Amino acid sequence: MVCCFKKKKQEVIVLLEAVALVGRTLARDGDPIEDLVLPPPRPSRGDKQYLVGLNFLMAGTKRGLSADMVEIDPAVLSRYRWVGNEKGSRPQFYLTTNQLKYLVGQAPVNLLARLEEAGLKNGSLYRRLSALVKSFFRQLPGGSHVLDPQRLGLTTEDVLAAVWEENKAGKSLRRTKAVVAAVTDVLKKWVLKQLELKASEVVLWTVLVDDVPLVTDPDYARVLLLGKEGAVYKGEQGVCLVCGAEDRPVTPDFKRLSFLKYYINDKLGAASGIAEEGFARNFQACKDCYHGLLLAERFIQERLSLRVGRLSFLVLPAFLWEIDFSRTDLEFWAEKLKARVKAITNTSGWNESLAGLKRLDDELQDLLEDLPYDNAALLNFLFYHYQGGQSEFRVLALVKDVAPSRITHLLRHSYRVATKGEALLGADRAWWLDLTRIYQLIPISEGRRGVEHKKLLYIYEALLDQRPVSYHFLVEQFVALAAIYHTGGFTGTNIHPPAPGYEELEMGHRMLQANLLLMFLREEQLLEGGMSLNGSPELEGLSGEMQDYLREMKYGEPATALFLLGYLMNQIGRRQAEAGYRQKPVLEKINYAGMPWGKVMQLTNIVFSQLRQYDILRYNEGLFATMKRLLDAHRKEWPLSPQENVFFILSGYAYASRAAIRAREENANDNNASE
Repeated sequence: MVCCFKKKKQEVIVLLEAVALVGRTLARDGDPIEDLVLPPPRPSRGDKQYLVGLNFLMAGTKRGLSADMVEIDPAVLSRYRWVGNEKGSRPQFYLTTNQLKYLVGQAPVNLLARLEEAGLKNGSLYRRLSALVKSFFRQLPGGSHVLDPQRLGLTTEDVLAAVWEENKAGKSLRRTKAVVAAVTDVLKKWVLKQLELKASEVVLWTVLVDDVPLVTDPDYARVLLLGKEGAVYKGEQGVCLVCGAEDRPVTPDFKRLSFLKYYINDKLGAASGIAEEGFARNFQACKDCYHGLLLAERFIQERLSLRVGRLSFLVLPAFLWEIDFSRTDLEFWAEKLKARVKAITNTSGWNESLAGLKRLDDELQDLLEDLPYDNAALLNFLFYHYQGGQSEFRVLALVKDVAPSRITHLLRHSYRVATKGEALLGADRAWWLDLTRIYQLIPISEGRRGVEHKKLLYIYEALLDQRPVSYHFLVEQFVALAAIYHTGGFTGTNIHPPAPGYEELEMGHRMLQANLLLMFLREEQLLEGGMSLNGSPELEGLSGEMQDYLREMKYGEPATALFLLGYLMNQIGRRQAEAGYRQKPVLEKINYAGMPWGKVMQLTNIVFSQLRQYDILRYNEGLFATMKRLLDAHRKEWPLSPQENVFFILSGYAYASRAAIRAREENANDNNASE
C-alpha cells in the first residue's frame, strides 16, 4: 500500500508540475481575472443573449431602480467578471451571476463580509454596497437580508412580510427561501417588461450603483482572487510538492480547482487510504503553483478539451523544461496542437471542413508541419465523465507521456489506410480511421457507461501509448456490433440507428471499417493474437480486385473460405430482395452469438442449395469450389473461433455489397463520359 501511494503521489506531482508551468506562463502577462472568465452559462439557440444590469439609484432625489441590457460577447463577459458561481453549499458572493436569486438574497451581504475580512472596509466598493444594502434590503426575522421590492417602488404590497407569514408552518430557512423566490419573481417580471425581453434572452445579471458596475472596482477583483486562492493565504509555511519551494505558505485545500481536484483525490485519496489530515501532509501547494493550476485549468478546458461521442478528454501538455513562451505563443501553440489532436479525433470531420481548397495530401502536410517546440513537450490525455451539475467529475483514464510526433504518425498512417481503402473498395470517407470511427465500432451499454467505457479506452490507450490490443477482443466487439444492426437493438447503446431500410448497408460499412482497423493495428504491430499470417491461400479463379483485398487484409485459408461463403450469401440475398423480401432470409441463417464448425458446414450446405434454387450456381461455381476446397483443407483441425467464423462471413457479405455499389458507380461514370 505504501509503495502504491508513493508511486501515485509522484505521478500526480509530475502532472501538476507540468500543468502549473502552463499557468505560470499565463500569469506572466495579462489580467489574472481574465483567465478565470467563463463562456456564457448556456449555449445560444439562435436567440440573442443579454446581460441585465440592475442599476440602483442612490444619488440625488430620485432613488430607486432602473435596468439596462447589453448583448453578451467576450468583452462583456470580461468587463463584468463572469467567473461562475460558488459551487455546492458555499456562500454566494459574486455580483455577476446567472442566478438572480443570489443578488436578491445572500450575495451582497456575503460580499460585504468578504471585504471586511480582507481589510477593505474603507474602499469605495464597500461604501457603495453597504449603502445599497442599507437602503433597499430588509432583514427577515430569521436574520437574512433580502431585497425589498416595496422600497424600490416595484410594488405597493409588502411582499417580504406577506410571504414570510404565508410560510409560517416552515422552518426559518424554508421561509427565507420562499421570500427570496417571491422577490426574484417580482423583480424578473418587472425587468422583462421594462426591457421588452423574453426570459430565455436574459443569461446573466449584475449590479450597478448610480451607473457604476460594482464588479469593475479593483477591490472586487482582490476579493474574487482571495475567494479562489484564499486557502493558500491562510495556510502555514511548508514545502510545495509541485515546485519544491520551501518556507512558503502552502495549502492542501484543492476544493477551488475543477477537474484537477478530482484527479488528485482519485489518484491519491484512493491510493493512500488515509484520513483528511494525513492527505494534507502528503500533498500541498504554494500560492504561485496554486494560482498556476487555477489559470491552467481554465485554459486547458477552453482550448484543449475534446469529445468522442459522449466521452470527453483533456490534453494536458507537460513541457520538459521551462520555455520562454509569451501568452500569445502559448495560445498559438495550443491552437496548433488542438487542430492536430482534433484531426485524429474526427478525421472525416476535418476532411469535410477542407471544402476542396487544396489536395488532401497538401492539407495534411500543412496540418502536420512542425509544431513549435515539438520535442519540448509530452502530452497527457485525461479521459473523464462529467455532466455539469448532475454528477461528479470522474477520471476514467490517464494516458501519460505521449509525444506529439505520435499523433502525427497516427494521422499519416490513417491517411495511408484511407488511401488503400479507396483503392480496394472505392472512394468513401468511411475508410478514414480515427477515434470517432473506433467509437462507432465498439458497442457501449449506456446503462453501465462507467464500466463499458473501459472497452473503448483500452483501444485508445493502446493507440496512444503503443500497447497491444487483443485480436479476439476486437472480433467479439465487431460481431456484437453486427448483431445490433441486424436486430435493431440500438436503444441503450452508443450506436446511432441509420435511416429505416439502411441497416444492412450500414452494417456492411462497419464490417469493412473493422477489417481496415485490424489492418491498421497489424501494421502498427499492436495486434495481439489471431492466426499465424505465414503464407497466403491460392486465389485462382477470384477477381483481381478480390484477390488484392484478401492479400491486403492478410486473410489465411480458413478466413478466405468464410469470406467467400459470406460473398455467396450476398448473391443469394440480392435475389431474395428482387423476389420482394424486405428482410433477406439468408441473413437469418447466421447466429450472431457465434457459429462453431458444425454450424458453418450446415450453412455451407444451405448456401449450395439456395444457389441452385435461385439459379445462380452457374455464375458462382468457381467461387463455391474455391471455398469448399479451403474449408476441406482445414476440416480436421478448424482453427477459428465461433465469433471469428461469424466475423469473416459478415466481412465477405459486406465486401460483396460494396463491390455491387462500386460497379454501379463505375457504370454510371462510364455512361456519363460517353454522353
